[in-house]
Amino acid sequence: MTSLRQALLISAALSLPTALHAQSRPNPPIVVDRGVEPAAVISPEVLPDHRVTFRIGAPNAKSVSVDGELIRQANAIAIPPGDMTAGPTPQITMVKDKDGVWTGTTTTPIRSGAYRYYFVVDGAVTLDPRNTAMSPQRASQNSLLTVPGDFAEYRQPLPHGSVSERHFTSTTLNGADRRLVVYTPPGYEKGAGSYPVLYLMHGGGDSETSWITAGQANNILDNLLAEGKIKPMIVVMPAGYTPHAGQVMTSAPDKEPFVKEMTADIIPFIEQNYRTIADPEHRAMAGLSMGGIQTLNTSLSNLDTFRYVGIFSSGWFRQADRQWFYDHKQDTIALLNKELKLFWWGWGYTDFARPGAMEITDYFKTKGVKLTTVETPGGHDWRNWREYLNAFAPLLFR
Repeated sequence: MTSLRQALLISAALSLPTALHAQSRPNPPIVVDRGVEPAAVISPEVLPDHRVTFRIGAPNAKSVSVDGELIRQANAIAIPPGDMTAGPTPQITMVKDKDGVWTGTTTTPIRSGAYRYYFVVDGAVTLDPRNTAMSPQRASQNSLLTVPGDFAEYRQPLPHGSVSERHFTSTTLNGADRRLVVYTPPGYEKGAGSYPVLYLMHGGGDSETSWITAGQANNILDNLLAEGKIKPMIVVMPAGYTPHAGQVMTSAPDKEPFVKEMTADIIPFIEQNYRTIADPEHRAMAGLSMGGIQTLNTSLSNLDTFRYVGIFSSGWFRQADRQWFYDHKQDTIALLNKELKLFWWGWGYTDFARPGAMEITDYFKTKGVKLTTVETPGGHDWRNWREYLNAFAPLLFR
């Protein structure tokens, strides 16, 4: 029994199923011996200069490393002002001490923000047993590092909104039990007023919880509210994947089951259960990557539903899908200036979505469509998507 109490079995996470965030993860189970970890072991530890130290007790392991977005994300290290290219990635060397605790510190400071990571112990993935902050994806789990100091940090003292997980029955998807995450602003529970709604979509490989964990959306909104920069709003974060079709990337909305679910199930559920201002002037939709395509398909085929649209690191990725839209949606394009108050696009300089997004927005401009485009350093990553939400939200419901 003693050995059972001392051992924590952690199953390896599955590798992501989508091309957008494909990554290879080893998957044998491992045993991490927590009994060797002194009570004072802290992981992760953000040092005063923003270098980060990681620790894990694994006395019998032959090798330990840190992996995940923190290591792969090229702009985790500070990029010089004006430099649009991706910088180097952080490097961490893990060394085992006499107590069997492996320790490693990044060689350079890490930019303020939130980063997913995990340990690889003798080729097997494990979460950080000393870190209670996690960020799940569609088919895997991650530990979450938060480096304070930017617009997305959790700040005290200031009023904070509430985050809840809700379930609803999807009539569109044959009665499937579906989940979504809802942010309500400070004061909602004790108040009586009604609020506008932003529907905010995650990307490929992620889930309805991703905007709250990796995206820090609730912190961003709380901070913007405290600074008087945004209108109080409800933010709804649905699950973009559907059980019958999975990830759909086409430009034809009739082939994307989520489009109908949004209008037939999600919006009615929110308006029946929350105090919303139920008209197009007070509805917005935005999404990143896969969720940006779902946002395009949903909003542009329902121009009587949304007045504010945000596309983050997205656009139809295939040339055939872009051409289909150009060929079949000229009537829709002609209505965009009349129906949309804001059509906002953002992408990173090293973002693989950049060429397609630039082509689409250039095409819209040739048709006289009014839109806002923003290019930032870095690539297809949560650092940029947090920045886009921080820039997009203050423009809503004006």
